[in-house]
Amino acid sequence: MQMKIFDSHLHLFSKTIIENVAAKQEMCAQLHLQTLGATDRRDGEGLEHSMRAAGVAAGLALPTAGAANVAKVNSLFIEKAAERDFLYTAGTLHPEYPENGAEMEKLKSHGVRAIKLCSFSQGFVLDGPPALTMFEQIQTFNRICDHRFFVVLDTLYSAPRYFGADPAYTTTSEKLVALARKFPDIPFIGAHMGSLDAPFEEIHTHLMTCHNLYLDTSNAGHTLTADQFVSLLDRFGPKRILFGTDWPWFLHPDEVAMIDHLADKAGFSLKDKAALFYDNIAELLGLR
Repeated sequence: MQMKIFDSHLHLFSKTIIENVAAKQEMCAQLHLQTLGATDRRDGEGLEHSMRAAGVAAGLALPTAGAANVAKVNSLFIEKAAERDFLYTAGTLHPEYPENGAEMEKLKSHGVRAIKLCSFSQGFVLDGPPALTMFEQIQTFNRICDHRFFVVLDTLYSAPRYFGADPAYTTTSEKLVALARKFPDIPFIGAHMGSLDAPFEEIHTHLMTCHNLYLDTSNAGHTLTADQFVSLLDRFGPKRILFGTDWPWFLHPDEVAMIDHLADKAGFSLKDKAALFYDNIAELLGLR
């Protein structure tokens, strides 16, 4: 593919996390996670090899943390990104972290524009009062500063089943859209095409377009049928879709080829695919 490609959704997991996920065999089968060899390709060299094999120029790492470790995890990932010229990183916040404002200033000082949140693993209600206060802080920051944050929201409909998470912590399509409408000055990215492993009828009913709502392709090509995936491409259009792999669970050559094929089925032009694979995330990151 002769165009720039940026992986908008990748992870730098510890060996322990990979092993714990791999042990959930039913979930891995349901989500088609390629766990074989994942512990061997989790480092920077493994990531670079996978990316280069598919012509992927750069990628965005997506960390999260509990309230007690927000600052520590952000500093760690800023250091990791500084070590690799092809690696960018998001930061993370938490509704119960008392210094979110100061942490946003720190992220800004390092050029970090993305904030990754995973409500089911971080343990908070997406539309509860503490989270709404946090989003109001982000929106106010975006309005008064020349540095604009965007928020990546992880989605896993079956998190209560596989992780024992409180169902109230699930980021659903309906909550995602409501949040985007409530905070119009925050660009939101719904990971995994808006609701990983959810019944498609629910996605189709609730996942509506908003000017500030994007979807990333990570994993969704394995859990949706081709027709379902293409229907979401049609609904959101090329300007609101970002390419992502969910690495290390999937390898870049296969993911690039799959999403390129699905974009063809949706009738995307070369210009449309350039937006999906690179231009949209480059704009959000301030790279163009």
